Amino acid sequence: MKGRVENPLSRSISKPLLLFIDLLIIILVLFGYNLIIGGHTSSELEVLTLGLIAFLIIMSGHIASILLVPVAIIEIMLGMIASGFGAKPSEGLLLLSNIGANLLLFMAGSEIDIRLLKRRAYHSVILGSISFLISSIIAIIIYLKFELSVGALLILIAGFSATSVALTYSILKSSGLLSTRQGQLALTSAMIADLIGMLLLSIATASIDPIILFYIVILMGVLAIGPLLPRISGSPFEFEIRLVTMAIIVLGVASEIIGMHSVLTSFILGVVVSETVRNRKILQEKLESMATGFFTPFFFIVSGMKVDPTLMLNSIFMVLVVGLCVALLKMLPSYIYFKHIIGASPWRSTILSASQVPLLTVTIIASEAGIMLDLIDNSLYNTLMGVVIVTSIISTVISSRYSRRHGGKLF
Repeated sequence: MKGRVENPLSRSISKPLLLFIDLLIIILVLFGYNLIIGGHTSSELEVLTLGLIAFLIIMSGHIASILLVPVAIIEIMLGMIASGFGAKPSEGLLLLSNIGANLLLFMAGSEIDIRLLKRRAYHSVILGSISFLISSIIAIIIYLKFELSVGALLILIAGFSATSVALTYSILKSSGLLSTRQGQLALTSAMIADLIGMLLLSIATASIDPIILFYIVILMGVLAIGPLLPRISGSPFEFEIRLVTMAIIVLGVASEIIGMHSVLTSFILGVVVSETVRNRKILQEKLESMATGFFTPFFFIVSGMKVDPTLMLNSIFMVLVVGLCVALLKMLPSYIYFKHIIGASPWRSTILSASQVPLLTVTIIASEAGIMLDLIDNSLYNTLMGVVIVTSIISTVISSRYSRRHGGKLF
């Protein structure tokens, strides 16, 4: 034989072995970090923590490729583990995380296709409304059981009703369903769910303060970029990339100064320039590379570092129950709708409904905003972050299994 036949057993062993090696290296580095953090100045500690996070960002990408799960989930989990070894986010890291959150919501907004929403409006609104009603019921049950505030209730509804447009897009594209009518409907319904989530988040975090006028002035100036982008496209040195990047950074810094969350405005900015960004593939690719390669990993890892591992372990049963309820109650009506109303096949309906399940970007943003504004406590924050992990894993596993069975390959 000219070629070497690959042993399936060795191939199956290699991934667990690689995962074990990765985790062993991470644990050793975290132990070393824990041993040397004592006796250092705050600036030295910040440098050490920054180096640790840079290392975790690199390792998270490799682990995600082994487990075939979204890298954001691995980054959150590694941030939680690092927190257990004494790693705490400094002011500099919080600023990078804030910029990452703004860039993440800008990219999410740029994926909203207004024309596509108009074409699929009827069914998309129905599916989005179903998701909203189910999420509201789950949130109200938690609200009544634990006697939460109205602000916390809105945060829960916003977090549960939204989904991850980026992850939905990846699932549909990898399964070959993105270009189909059913795939486009699933994507637009995810967009509707995100819009509802962001609207509720804006209501929950609304406040009246004279200093907000300073932020509004900056916002109006930033939103003026939208009509200008088509005119300056193709300018030397990719000026439009710098313009968008600086606008997002200015929003992040301004929100840090006045103590408010600016993700809604970044999301609006993304929607305003969405058509230009989608039409300029080079611009879109460079923005995505900058986001996923640098800023947004800081946001996900820092979000994980804010989780209390002890509280998470103590509430693991509730996390699993809520996560499974959210996943099943969002997936089942979607499956029935796709199969019996739209007429999709059973395997297609399974993948399409699973794409509506994952809670990621908006849910994490809602959790961050809620804890920053004292609308939720650490226990509820930990529960929401756990639910994000559970729903994303369930969605990925189901989609991967059915996609591979019918010729697709997830991620």
